[in-house]
Formats: sequence, C-alpha cells, structure tokens
Amino acid sequence: MNKAFTLIEVIIAISVFLIGILGVYAVIPRIISISSTNISRFIASQLGREGIEIVRNIRDSNALKGNDFDDGLNNGDWRVQYNRDFLLSFAEIPLKIDGNGFYNYDSGSLTNFKRKVILSHPGTDNLNVKVEVSWPGEGSPLVVEEILYNWR
Repeated sequence: MNKAFTLIEVIIAISVFLIGILGVYAVIPRIISISSTNISRFIASQLGREGIEIVRNIRDSNALKGNDFDDGLNNGDWRVQYNRDFLLSFAEIPLKIDGNGFYNYDSGSLTNFKRKVILSHPGTDNLNVKVEVSWPGEGSPLVVEEILYNWR
C-alpha cells in the first residue's frame, strides 16, 4: 500500500507542475499584447504632448513678435510638425519617423500614428487645444487637451 500511495503522490505532483507550466504559457501571449498596447499608448501620449507644445510655441512666438496671441491659430482641425512654426492643413496622413527618431510628415518610414490638432476659442483670451492621436489597435485614440491663455 505504501508503494501505491507514493505513485499517487508522484502523479499528483507532476499534474500540479504541468498545470503551473501551462498557466505560464497561457499568460505569455496576454503579456505580449499588453506590452504592445502600452508601447503604442506611450508613443501616442508623447505625440499628443508634442502637439500641444508646438501650439504653445506658436502662441509664445506671436507674443514675442507683438502679434495677437492667437495669430495663425484659427478654429478647426490641423496638423503640426516639430520643425514648423505654423499650422498645417489637416489631412488623414500618417506620421513618418526619420533616422533621428523624429516624427514628421516629410521624410522617413511610415508609422501607424495619425495626429489631429483641434483648436477652438471658448473665450477671447484663451485657446482650447485638443490633440487626438490614433493608430490601429487597442487603446486608440488617445486625446490630450489643454487650455492656453493670453499671458501678455
């Protein structure tokens, strides 16, 4: 009876071990999927932040030049690019990434990310900036919003 009991213990131990290994293998695809989604959301959040910073830079440049704070910042949908100090007309064009890691519309490899900057004037001395970054996949779109004021 002792030998049979030991055989049952070994079978149970092997079963528990196999269930543990199968559980790990079942979780790995989900971890990879979540990791991919998080990478896309992180890139999208940085692209959204960059969009707001570009609009802020245009507003600040206007003030330094003595222009109205919202000169060239009209209501509507726009595109922006890090090396431009003006808004680009909107089109559903994916961003490209160049050899230096900069996202733009001019050169580089196509990405899955599209960025739309939506401007509106809720008052005379403020500007609502909403940046929507979209991509195919889970978690899209990501929206970042900020109100910029006439600080002058």
